[in-house]
Amino acid sequence: MAKVSIQLPTAFMDQLTKISAKTDVAIPKALEAGGKVVFEKMKSNLSSVIGRNTKYQSRSTGRLLTALGVSPVKVNDEGNFDVKVGFSESRSVSNAMLANILEYGKHGQPPKPILKPTRASSRKPCIEAMKNVLKGELGVK
Repeated sequence: MAKVSIQLPTAFMDQLTKISAKTDVAIPKALEAGGKVVFEKMKSNLSSVIGRNTKYQSRSTGRLLTALGVSPVKVNDEGNFDVKVGFSESRSVSNAMLANILEYGKHGQPPKPILKPTRASSRKPCIEAMKNVLKGELGVK
């Protein structure tokens, strides 16, 4: 029977230990930075489509745009850190439903995608922002 023993260099083990002690502070900061990038892009996309190119005169009040926000970083049920970019619900009609109507359209209103373009265009900048924050917080080059 074969036996394998792997020994990591002590300097590497020390670096891993040092980094692991800082992750509980660094991860929320990285998620906040990524959430901010996605929020800004979504806000820009949303403001560029609200009330434009409608069959009838727009009745937009601006409440959907002001309901957009970023949640604080929390730990979810699985023990992972989580941040959400979305709409607060403080009206009789769901803001998520209104965003869905904008995204996919309805009779007399063509689709004006905001969610898919936001995801596509903010993915790389979001990842880069989170990487930069993690590198800075963890002291990694």
